[in-house]
Amino acid sequence: MSFSNRYIGIIGQASNIRVGTNPPYSIDEFLQVYPQFGKDSSGKEVVPEFMIHMYTDLANASIQEARWHSYWRVAMGWFIAHFLTLYLQGLADPDGGAAAVMAAGQAKGLNTSESVGDVSVSMDYSQIGQDLDGWAAWKLTIYGQQLATVGKLMGKGGMYIY
Repeated sequence: MSFSNRYIGIIGQASNIRVGTNPPYSIDEFLQVYPQFGKDSSGKEVVPEFMIHMYTDLANASIQEARWHSYWRVAMGWFIAHFLTLYLQGLADPDGGAAAVMAAGQAKGLNTSESVGDVSVSMDYSQIGQDLDGWAAWKLTIYGQQLATVGKLMGKGGMYIY
């Protein structure tokens, strides 16, 4: 190996940039781990399959096996489950009118307190908007929290662009 090839290899490793292609990841694989997003007991789809496919494609473009290694399939599942959960939170009855659609699409905060007697719930929206550097909306689902927790470990290390 020539000096220049070794030099380029060292720079590539130091960059902490990972490239490569992902192996196939199917909707069936996802639903084996997260059957709650598949069909209910009556055979009706909880989430339309095209939505699962859409978020699988997005995950495949965002989660690189070259970075996640043996966690890649787990991360794919967390990513897809996170976005499907947000999708389900935003659903509204089409016959419910504009107010129902607007309410379903409204940003949800994190519960900061709850009461049972006379029902009271407090939400904190400030942490989401102010925390874009700290994974922001990934905190809104348990799947996103898991992805962010392990993702922080997978992305550790410096980055050098030559």
